[in-house]
Amino acid sequence: MNSPAPAVEPLDVLTARAEARAYLVAIGALELADAVDTLQDDAVRSGLVARVGQDVVQSILHDAFASLLHSGAQDA
Repeated sequence: MNSPAPAVEPLDVLTARAEARAYLVAIGALELADAVDTLQDDAVRSGLVARVGQDVVQSILHDAFASLLHSGAQDA
């Protein structure tokens, strides 16, 4: 008998994706604007912004990218 897959929390998915993209920005593999714009667009398209609000989404993105903003890595 197969157990149903555990539910994946969309906020956890956004957090993981944001952290991964922040890493790619930090190593120079992705531009900051492209990383954040894609995450924001996906949050809107998936209905996450409507579900939890723009402030929650912005907070997650801020937390993921904050160290880059303070280190100047986005200028690299």
